[in-house]
Amino acid sequence: MDPPVEQTEAKKNQNEASKDSPSASENTNSRYRLLLSVIEKSFTQSHQSIANDAHGTIVDAYGDLTSLFASENDEKGIETLTTLLMGTLERIHDSFTSSNNSESSSLLGKLLQEQNILELLQKVETCIDDVDKTEQDWKKKETGDSQSAKEAIDMAPLPASFSNQ
Repeated sequence: MDPPVEQTEAKKNQNEASKDSPSASENTNSRYRLLLSVIEKSFTQSHQSIANDAHGTIVDAYGDLTSLFASENDEKGIETLTTLLMGTLERIHDSFTSSNNSESSSLLGKLLQEQNILELLQKVETCIDDVDKTEQDWKKKETGDSQSAKEAIDMAPLPASFSNQ
């Protein structure tokens, strides 16, 4: 049994639309790179924010116990703990963001792959394409309706009462 004409027509229109637009995989890869960039930027900003207030954070967290980490160069131990905190943050930050010229070789890239982010982005891309197509179809119908209404008005004879005035 042949598929309904509407389904065949819809698939034909979808194939034509996909030829005109960038491929879905190109858009997905672009969105993936953008996502990586945004996450890495947020890591960097968080790292900078913590670094700017590391001294205060250590004092708030340890209070007088910082003296347990005191040394000859650091009588209160605050600088020692700040250095430890920042060293740990640097290692964590570097492990997430270092990539050796490959987006997928960083820990962040690997975590995103484990979460099937490319598949999710592909689904988002498909939804965007569907919405765009629906909107284009609606605009075409609206334009057609408007045009046919104008043509009907132009073809309709005016009543005699309008032509005498």
